Amino acid sequence: MTTAASFPTAPQTPPSWSFTPHDISGRTKEIIDKSNKFYDSMSQVESPAVTNFVEPFMKFENELGPIINQLTFLQHVSSDKEIRDASVDSSLKLDELNIDLSLRHDVFLQFARVWQDAQSQADSIERETFKYIEKSYKDYIHSGLELDEPDRLKIKEIKKKISVNSINFSKNLGEQKEYITFTKEQLEGVPDSILTQFETIESGSDTLYKVTFKYPDIFPVMKLASSSQTRKQAFLADQNKVPENEAILLDTLKLRDEVASLLGYDTYANYNLYDKMAKDSTTVMDFLNDLKKKLIPLGEKELQILQDMKSKDVKKRDQDEDPSYYIWDHRYYDNKYLLENFNVDLEKISEYFPLETTITRMLQIYETLFNLKFIETKNAQEKSVWHEDVKQLAVWNMDDPKSPRFIGWIYFDLHPRDGKYGHAANFGLSSSFMINDTTRSYPVTALVCNFSKSTKDKPSLLKHNEIVTFFHELGHGIHDLVGQNRESRFNGPGSVPWDFVEAPSQMLEFWTWNRNELVHLSSHYKTGEKIPEHLIDSLIKTKHVNGALFTLRQLHFGLFDMKVHTCKDLQNLSICDTWNQLRQDISLMSNGGTLSKGYASFGHIMSDSYSAGYYGYLWAEVFATDMYYTKFAKDPLNTKNGIQYRDIVLARGGLRDINDSLKEFLGREPSKDAFLKELGLQN
Repeated sequence: MTTAASFPTAPQTPPSWSFTPHDISGRTKEIIDKSNKFYDSMSQVESPAVTNFVEPFMKFENELGPIINQLTFLQHVSSDKEIRDASVDSSLKLDELNIDLSLRHDVFLQFARVWQDAQSQADSIERETFKYIEKSYKDYIHSGLELDEPDRLKIKEIKKKISVNSINFSKNLGEQKEYITFTKEQLEGVPDSILTQFETIESGSDTLYKVTFKYPDIFPVMKLASSSQTRKQAFLADQNKVPENEAILLDTLKLRDEVASLLGYDTYANYNLYDKMAKDSTTVMDFLNDLKKKLIPLGEKELQILQDMKSKDVKKRDQDEDPSYYIWDHRYYDNKYLLENFNVDLEKISEYFPLETTITRMLQIYETLFNLKFIETKNAQEKSVWHEDVKQLAVWNMDDPKSPRFIGWIYFDLHPRDGKYGHAANFGLSSSFMINDTTRSYPVTALVCNFSKSTKDKPSLLKHNEIVTFFHELGHGIHDLVGQNRESRFNGPGSVPWDFVEAPSQMLEFWTWNRNELVHLSSHYKTGEKIPEHLIDSLIKTKHVNGALFTLRQLHFGLFDMKVHTCKDLQNLSICDTWNQLRQDISLMSNGGTLSKGYASFGHIMSDSYSAGYYGYLWAEVFATDMYYTKFAKDPLNTKNGIQYRDIVLARGGLRDINDSLKEFLGREPSKDAFLKELGLQN
């Protein structure tokens, strides 16, 4: 990363993070009061038109979005529980406000008048303005504003309950501090280098290792513990965490179904798919079931190899152990298979990818591909970031090297801590928009991950799958940063159909499987040496090993999501039986007669965007794979193609139909051929 001292000063200062709980509460109240007053005034506008109605709405939305995102983001990352709680409270109040505003019938009538006029004057209205009017009007219709008042009030009441459920579900996950303990004997196979990261508890004459459900703790146990009983205990404990979320999910499913029925949809899935690429649940189910049918024969072959491996392993160990293959065995034998058949020692490989060096070189790849520059900065503000671990970077467009153009701020928050969001995600904090004809408000975005921290003996080392994760999430960040539309609504990942949103990030994962890029990223944490060719070769050969089983796991999530959101008899649905039976049928792995409740930590299913939408991960891969093989496979660091992709697919956001942008970038209609070949389903 280039230092700030050798670069121009950014024209926009980054946000301040010096919030107290009182500040969060006060700012939230200000937003609520200001919003209600604004909507009241807009409802009174006589002869609403673009200049006196639409433009004020766009300006209001642009200006309020960044502070709302900041206030509600802190619940996921602050190390201060009082601030997290205040942020949760802010989210509850602002969600309630948003529901109230989205169901303002008087404002809807104003938009209906403007929309009627706009259709006859389309040629004279600026494109983004016309699109804003159209989307606003259709969103109001979709929210039920054409219904009579009693039904509108019912919808408002139900949506508020759903909002509370969603926030509480997420809070429970973020605040959970559950763990499981093992003796050193029970953790046989887990190397000392990992054992040292666990806290210990003295219990009589035994020293117990405290394994939390954060990724750096639980995953190594699942991958490396040689005892099947240990793996089973770890798997079930992790799956059954936050049990209070089960009731929240069940209640939410019933509430969603009620909303869909009031709005005239047969299922919640069809209600929530109306603005996605797939459009309806029939299309989604056809897509998922077709993949399932094609993948199961491949998955069965992969599973048989692993089953045989466990049988031999049990016999060799001469233990009174069940030789059957269970779901909690999979990470262990998948890892063992890679090691024994491809000489892939993932722990050894990680020694060549210390976090700091790897990220610096990762950014160099993005800089080359998209013609950008990342500058790590620290400003004079006392609270320039929300935690001492966080890095703040200014990002510049280098199309004219003599005159770099600032495009926004990005944060990296990479290590686990109590109360922090437990997975990996990109949070868009402020979308790009034009303040006036000459001045832009620049985007702010944050990558939140959970990679192990450095110790006194060893720096943080990235596993290959963590490198893939970082590339993926940074892809969302780039999407946020390069938006060039005037209105914030049309920039960034949130502006495109939600079953396309993962495609840009999935495409960038391909770089993490390329020899040259992996060599470039590598630097042994002790010697600085590049990763040896034999390790690179063995790793690359494993890209599709057990790939069908991996995709079938994704299909389990997608089909479960669709199953519960198309069910018309939720009263009699056993969500636990459904989850476990589907997983056994689709992933092909036995539950061993146990029932686990992984849906209680399935965060995506509680999101408005991903509910009845998890299929989008696989759907989007069709476009990701097509883009990569068409434009980048032969020359992954082709800056010309990277800039085309940046400006055609990413920068235009949701202003254009995504199919039109894809067609322009690819030079033809999108095709699923590359996707099927990648999965081994087509020659």
